[in-house]
Amino acid sequence: VWEGDNNIRTNEWILPDLARTFLISCEYESQFNLRTGNHIEERPGMVNFSIVGRNATIEERAKYVAYDTKENERNTIANAFNTMFPDLSAKVGGETGIDISPRGADKSQVIKDFDTTKDNLWFFGDAIYEGGNDYPLAKALQKQQLGFSHEVSNWKETWEKLREYFTNRT
Repeated sequence: VWEGDNNIRTNEWILPDLARTFLISCEYESQFNLRTGNHIEERPGMVNFSIVGRNATIEERAKYVAYDTKENERNTIANAFNTMFPDLSAKVGGETGIDISPRGADKSQVIKDFDTTKDNLWFFGDAIYEGGNDYPLAKALQKQQLGFSHEVSNWKETWEKLREYFTNRT
């Protein structure tokens, strides 16, 4: 969490070795034949896992999206992961990834960093469906009546919705 130039909180969680081994075996066993590197990307408090790899070009990502749409590979991996590691949570997110974090440490935890008595939160996400990595925050905003969530497919759609909203307000 950043306030201006100050990092006021960082989550130092790291992926357990057995979970890492499981993901490496999923990468090895996948029938998708393209690998671009950076398959397990460690971020503060979470890991993003991708069969095709975080280094994939737009064209390579598109090939994996087509494959995953047909084969449902990411959901299969996330479900197996969640069964094997009940203290962790794997959720499909973005075009090619699976976000992994400790159970309960999902995107909804960001709410505590706002003054919910005065802040009206807007959230744009591409996986606002049950099992998607954006779902916990969208659900929490709705349940606690703290703002709005909008499902989008990419950053351009987010920009268009924001531009439309602010153009109509003036």
